[in-house]
Parts: sequence; structure tokens; C-alpha cells
Amino acid sequence: MKILTIKQKMSGTGSIHDLASGFEDREIKFPNGFKFAVVKANYYGGRGYTTHRTEGAAIAESKRMSEYSHEILDVHGDAWRINGDVLERD
Repeated sequence: MKILTIKQKMSGTGSIHDLASGFEDREIKFPNGFKFAVVKANYYGGRGYTTHRTEGAAIAESKRMSEYSHEILDVHGDAWRINGDVLERD
């Protein structure tokens, strides 16, 4: 299992669209073989992410979560955006 840590931001800074919390680091846990996570903004609370093995699964989940502020991240912390039916590094 790989763990991606989103470092805590300074309290009272940024916006509700930030992935980082003003209270603590966020950990995204990738089970073996999973490459992407669709991570909701910290504003929404809770676990706030799903993990995926393929680009297609991450794209589908991102589209399902279109009403929420979120990002697609890989196991290295790189952000990705959807371009048609594929992901491109942001």
C-alpha cells in the first residue's frame, strides 16, 4: 500500500476548494495496484476520496463527482485533468 500525504495548510488561508486541511495532514491510501485517486476538497469532510486502478475508472468517478470541487491525483501526488477520454498531467 502506498500513502500520499497532502500537507496541512495554514489555518484560515486558501479557499473551500483546497484539498489540504487547515487542521491536519490528509492521507490518501492507495491499495497495491491502484494508480489514481479522485480527491474531494477538504471542505466536504469525511474520507473524501476514492482510489482507482485505471484512467477510465478515475475519469468515470470524476464525472460522477462533477458537482463537487475535486482533483484527480496519482500515487506520486501529480494532478491530472480530463481531455476527452484520457488523462493528461495538469
